[in-house]
Amino acid sequence: MMRTVCAAILLAASVTATSALAAMSAVNPALTQNFDARPKKVVLLPPQVFVFELSAGGVPTRMADWEAAARDNLVSAATRLARDASVFEVLAPPTLDPAEQEWLDAHIGLYDRVAQSVFVYGRGEQSAWAHKKNEFDYTVGPGLAMLHERTGADAALIVLGADFISSGGRKAAFVAGLALGIIMPLGQSFMTAGVVDLKTGDVQWMGFDSSSSMDSRDPADVDGLMRALYQTWPGTR
Repeated sequence: MMRTVCAAILLAASVTATSALAAMSAVNPALTQNFDARPKKVVLLPPQVFVFELSAGGVPTRMADWEAAARDNLVSAATRLARDASVFEVLAPPTLDPAEQEWLDAHIGLYDRVAQSVFVYGRGEQSAWAHKKNEFDYTVGPGLAMLHERTGADAALIVLGADFISSGGRKAAFVAGLALGIIMPLGQSFMTAGVVDLKTGDVQWMGFDSSSSMDSRDPADVDGLMRALYQTWPGTR
């Protein structure tokens, strides 16, 4: 899953980071053409989010305890806010045996690569790729159908991302740099949530957000993130 981190760095660099959350999205036209077909029950797969501390010199170090807190915050926010906003019902994933877990991990890895393509091409923001807004053929295949059989969910909700949090030394270096006219980048986060049809594997929706101020360890910040992402979900509530 380290590919997610590399992708997040590249994608975050292509998004203007702001202190306010302003989520973007890409939506499968088939979903907007028939709102009644939107999934009612969605199984939330374990969030694949990586959290790093940036040293004074800008060296990132993965922080396992910070990641655990961030993932717990995402599960809580994704479940509660979906219910409050009447987006869909979020279900917990089933218990899997080692072989099933390996199968699921492989599909999350596949989705990770598909998500990169959706971000770059699926929004159709560049004229050369404008047609991809309508030719929205992104899929991971039917391999996740077992989750439908085990949970009764219509779709899977997959959350990926990375959060780079500045250490105290990094913040001090930033202030010192300003005095010398040097701008030193501080923390940066990039998060994406997507919904995949469990029967077909087709990507139905993806929301994206980048921020220079969000702290994934803070439940309130994660609430703001998920609320902004859910606001891009198509159709009336």
